Amino acid sequence: MFSEIRSFSDPQQHASSILGWQQVYDQQSCGSFSSELRQVAADHFQIFQESLGKRTVQHGRSPKGRLCIALLLSADRSPLVLGQKVGAHNVVLLRDGEEFLLHSPEGLCFLGANVDLVRFAKLAALELSSDKLELLKSMPQLSLSEPVLQRVRQRIYPVFECLLQRSEPVNAAVEKMLEDTLLDAFLDLFSHASEEGRDRRGSSAVCAYLVKRSQELAMEAGAESPISIIDLCEQLRVSRRTLQNSFQVITGTRPVEYLRNLRLNAVRRRLVSTPASRLKVGEVAAEMGFYHLSHFATHYRALFGEYPSETRRA
Repeated sequence: MFSEIRSFSDPQQHASSILGWQQVYDQQSCGSFSSELRQVAADHFQIFQESLGKRTVQHGRSPKGRLCIALLLSADRSPLVLGQKVGAHNVVLLRDGEEFLLHSPEGLCFLGANVDLVRFAKLAALELSSDKLELLKSMPQLSLSEPVLQRVRQRIYPVFECLLQRSEPVNAAVEKMLEDTLLDAFLDLFSHASEEGRDRRGSSAVCAYLVKRSQELAMEAGAESPISIIDLCEQLRVSRRTLQNSFQVITGTRPVEYLRNLRLNAVRRRLVSTPASRLKVGEVAAEMGFYHLSHFATHYRALFGEYPSETRRA
């Protein structure tokens, strides 16, 4: 069994340190990044807690063969998962390598956990009604009462804290007991869950789609021919105002700023992973479509709190 508590000053180092997750974290608010990750991972379950000091965009895939939940602990404002707001009484669900897109606000702190999907599905089939099983298969998030959420936290958190503080190895029998405790908490969660109202999903889903497609189109265009807002409007068949409003709803920023920040994050990841002797800052910037170096350096420093020349290289 693996356990650790770590702090980070780089969002992608944080993202890649969470075992089993394929994901990228892009910083979106300005200043030096700081975060903490607390995690425990065994063969058939995982529990982790993330605290993020800056607004980030998280995208990727959840672990294969796992049912994942996330419970909000604190945030300055509501995070958005696939365009849907996550409230204090919501639980986010991801299943079996499912793709996700999370816009997390500054000060976000949440608790995540996952269990073996096949084993849980067998247990759920014995206990849950057909309506509850349908929620398990398809819903992106569930709504629960505060007493139920508190009960679930009280089952998961003591296990989590115990494993983080434990110095001696955990034998197979203890690991199995901990896994069963987690499965029991998951069953309790689904037994009392209700579907988050469908009526609020329509417009936010459209906004989320436009932001996601804009990001995909920008990446497909590449550095040699950076996509413009007009290009996006033409390809998505929407007005500039619709695109602007969609980005404001989902990301809290303008399309130009958001897409530029994605490219700046890509530059930072490239700098961190390559030695200065192999690639100069200007070359990396040009790879991502930044040709005016002084403007690039200004935007980079505004976002990350340091000049690109100050970023620690591999």
